[in-house]
Amino acid sequence: MGDLLKWLYPGLGIKRWITVIIISLALLLFSFSTIILGFNNIGYLGRFIFGEVFESLGQYTYIVGIIMALFSLALLTIATIKANQAILRFLIPTDDKLVDIMYNRRHLSRGPKLVVLGGGTGLSVLLRGLKNYTSNITAVVTVADDGGSSGRLRGEMGMLPPGDIRNCLIALSEAEPLLEKIFQHRFTSGKGLEGHSFGNLFLAAFTEILGFEQAVKESAKVLAVRGKVLPVTLENVTLQAKLKDGSIVRGESKIPNTQSPIDRVTLIPTHARALKDTIEAIKDADAIILGPGSLYTSIIPNLLVNDVRNAIKECKVPVYYVCNIMTQKGETQGYGAADHVEAIEKHTFPGIVDYIVLNNKDISSRQKHLYLLENASTVKINPKRLGKMKVKVLQGNLLADTSQVRHNPDKIANMILSNLLENHYTGKSIIDQLLLERKLYDKK
Repeated sequence: MGDLLKWLYPGLGIKRWITVIIISLALLLFSFSTIILGFNNIGYLGRFIFGEVFESLGQYTYIVGIIMALFSLALLTIATIKANQAILRFLIPTDDKLVDIMYNRRHLSRGPKLVVLGGGTGLSVLLRGLKNYTSNITAVVTVADDGGSSGRLRGEMGMLPPGDIRNCLIALSEAEPLLEKIFQHRFTSGKGLEGHSFGNLFLAAFTEILGFEQAVKESAKVLAVRGKVLPVTLENVTLQAKLKDGSIVRGESKIPNTQSPIDRVTLIPTHARALKDTIEAIKDADAIILGPGSLYTSIIPNLLVNDVRNAIKECKVPVYYVCNIMTQKGETQGYGAADHVEAIEKHTFPGIVDYIVLNNKDISSRQKHLYLLENASTVKINPKRLGKMKVKVLQGNLLADTSQVRHNPDKIANMILSNLLENHYTGKSIIDQLLLERKLYDKK
């Protein structure tokens, strides 16, 4: 009762409209009683108060009753709207963001269902583009990271590495820019704090209280995430690489520092189980997207989880692979686009990739020089080899306007969703498809 009385506090602008609602309800009830029951049956109090009025009206009593009923109904409607506006004024913003909220909740929630697998910064780049077209996104993130802040928290607390999860949560977030900045803030000093990001520590605190899976879900609520972010497994896995020279390297952070090319990577334990939510998302997806990101340490580790690999094999939706623009030292030196696909097939099954998404825009001479110092070069497209593998090529200018070679989030998302809409996707209604098509067209 006490909480209900708080609505009557001064300054809220609600009391007046509650009063009007009560008066209009009373008038409406009296009007209908007069029309249905007649003057003689409305009770002693009604005849005592309105007796002289109804006697003077005579045969027009019912007409006046109808007019009074319509008036009180209109008054009730206006008062209800005004009361709602007074409440909503304190709950939602009154600027242009209101339109965005309405659009996001209504139309993006009816967009295509996408499952995106990967890790590192590459996955978060793609998610930033996709969230502009649909909120039905499930990001499945590798948990094999054992370096940096994530590795320290993993070693000291026994938790799963939070770094890639944090980046994906931020990428799908609708939170204010300041909150995003705080979550990505990395401490530069302080014993025990230096090198950690606030977002990693936030997830670590939640993990101690709720467990890692629930920690990710609750963090998603705090950041108003558009979609879902899921670890590929809750088991404490380690990534191991067998090199072409026969040697074995254990640990995700150590693999890129090897001198010999990678032959195969495996997870320890080999039978790690996927989350139930991940498998359900794959089964219900309209498309599955792999990458972009490090081939052997971000993308393939997700596909080494048997449940995930088998679920992809059984589903009948298109699988897109977003290939890196540049080769990567220690992982894909000298690799062309076809080599990337062959490596994925080697660890999964032939024909897993239906489409490969490639950049065909030349990078600047300055960028070439910088990457040459890292023994990296642009990934060659190899159209004939890809054709023999029955992999369709989607290519275009996907470069972001940055000093480093990076994908443009909107360009990748537009290329994938345009193809999906044209060849595979059937929305819930023709209106949903037209809205998505129009949005894709406007973003080109």
